[in-house]
Amino acid sequence: MNDTTQPAPQAQGALPVGLERSRGAEGPEPRRGTEDPVADPERSRGEQSRGGAPQAQGAPSPAPSRQKPRGRHNRRFGGRGPRPGNNHLRMDIRPDGPARTNVRSDVQPGTQPQQAQRFDNRQVPLRVYPLGGFEQVGRNCFVIEVDGDIYLIDLGLQFPDEDMLGIDYLIPDISPLRGRENRIKGVLFTHGHLDHIGAVQHLLPALHYPPLYGTRLTMAFVKKRLDEEKMTSKARMNVVKFREKIRLGKVEVEFLRVTHSIPDAAAIAVHTPYGTIVHTGDFKFDLTPMNEPPADFPRLAEIGDKGVLAIIADSTNANKPGNAKSEREISETLHGIIRDAKGRLIISTFSSLINRMQQIIEHARKYNRKIFISGRSMETNLEIAEQLGYLRVPRGLIRKVNPAMDRLPDREVLILTTGSQGEEMAGLARIGLGTHRHISVKKGDTVVLSSNPIIGNERAVAKVVNNLHMQGAMVKTTQELALHTTGHGYANDLLLMHRLVRARHVIPEHGEPHMRAAHADLARQIGYPENQIHQIANGEIIEFDAKGDARKSKSKLAFRDVIIDGRGSAGEGQRVLDDRKVMSENGVIIILFRVYNESKRLVGDPDIVSRGLIYGSEQQEITRDLVQASRKAYEDELNRGEKDRKALKRAVTGSLYRYFDRKLDREPMVIPLMVEV
Repeated sequence: MNDTTQPAPQAQGALPVGLERSRGAEGPEPRRGTEDPVADPERSRGEQSRGGAPQAQGAPSPAPSRQKPRGRHNRRFGGRGPRPGNNHLRMDIRPDGPARTNVRSDVQPGTQPQQAQRFDNRQVPLRVYPLGGFEQVGRNCFVIEVDGDIYLIDLGLQFPDEDMLGIDYLIPDISPLRGRENRIKGVLFTHGHLDHIGAVQHLLPALHYPPLYGTRLTMAFVKKRLDEEKMTSKARMNVVKFREKIRLGKVEVEFLRVTHSIPDAAAIAVHTPYGTIVHTGDFKFDLTPMNEPPADFPRLAEIGDKGVLAIIADSTNANKPGNAKSEREISETLHGIIRDAKGRLIISTFSSLINRMQQIIEHARKYNRKIFISGRSMETNLEIAEQLGYLRVPRGLIRKVNPAMDRLPDREVLILTTGSQGEEMAGLARIGLGTHRHISVKKGDTVVLSSNPIIGNERAVAKVVNNLHMQGAMVKTTQELALHTTGHGYANDLLLMHRLVRARHVIPEHGEPHMRAAHADLARQIGYPENQIHQIANGEIIEFDAKGDARKSKSKLAFRDVIIDGRGSAGEGQRVLDDRKVMSENGVIIILFRVYNESKRLVGDPDIVSRGLIYGSEQQEITRDLVQASRKAYEDELNRGEKDRKALKRAVTGSLYRYFDRKLDREPMVIPLMVEV
């Protein structure tokens, strides 16, 4: 298999300190007349229509019209460059074969050889597009199509915003894959967080149970999700080792170790016949991680040496300068708190932060504290991690929360609980409200929130903190202490990833639009031209031809909000949310008509039922008006010869909307019902 591709853009300046390649003898001189086949940057992705006509599900994208490239000065590689020993990248381009990125010493830093090149409309063997995760943090799902074969990376969920009333979470819209399920060669999971695996039990049946691939801990968490729905026997789960290459159809897939806030996180390299695509997953470069090795720098650099066609890279913290904090710094802060606390300790964190839990376990053992666990997800994840060897727990140290803990001295008790995001039903929120069955706040308790609020959860977290203070607890958060570090790299982490991989095309992913825009700015800073940075939204498609040139398709896949509400799901998620918003703000009114089956004449006055709309002294008067208005509207429409149920209901609804607008300045949800007798 050929995994060499067109070259990456020349980085401005030398590689980061400590990561320069060793230089040997100077490589062969390029052939005369060879130039970099890069598309004209003036014909950038921004010229493509963002919306376009919706693409039929499963249909190929229509080929755009061929554009005549604008005139541009073409730079050649020839001529004498810096003396051997200067550290710069050289792109060795061969017209009779694929390009290879080599370390060379005869190109001026900061130069970017380019040539105006037409996109080959006749052949589009490679397409990539997101079905989630490109306009929000969460709901991650990315699709790679190679000669019609489909490879999915992640099936994640997104937690709802505050205005998404009653919604548990949202999942990717996979309707564009309908009818092509037999072409899905595999689902690849980058790591075990719910925003990357949480939708698997909802989407796997609709995808016809394709093979699932991931690292050891990731697949254990996937199995837990499937066990909850009794799907494990139907699933084809495969555990993959780091650096192991697996053949799936026409591609080879390789999992590469990165550091994140959960063990066994991976970047995924998909080696296609047309070039290698690297998906970073969620990552940061923690040089002093706790309880796990650092990222696989050598292999990332090696893949970069061979040539990478495109990188799909995490953008969550692209707008934050510097490097993300190491987990070791958080461990030191927790050690000090556990050492100095005089009373009970209640620590809340994410149930998936296995390495954080290991630090708490070690510090608690050192200071002779027993750990009591509150929260089902915390119990389950601890059990899985301990069984697989990712947690080392002394016998008898950890127990479930129970009344017996009250018999221990307060200085020997540490409670580890869920609810760091202010979830109403989680342990910490119930402790703050005084409704937890086994835990109530005592004077002298110290509560530690070892997490940052996820975007949208700030108000819920603040409410829990206030409730805990009112109960008499001393609360410590990340506002005053280093109690949490992100699992997503800052600007320098992203720059280092790009220096290592040196992909030809950059696709910022995982984040809201302003995060991905900041990531694109970083790529420009290191020399990427506009036509090699691809800012796309959910459902937009990047197409690659056989030469490695890329464009944004004029077609866009339909993208809907698919919501999970209890045990059900709905594809018309926005309609459900709109209805709930109307009811929450203006209430609902139901008008029940009893009518004769044949004539549709009314048997009597309609019955009126309202909720959240009218109460008190005005209720009788308004109800009487509603009966008269709805009866008049119904009979007027019937007298005009209309007997269609939908038309009669529309007439009543319109009449009542006008009444409420005039009388109450409100727009409640109006539901007319007809019962035939």
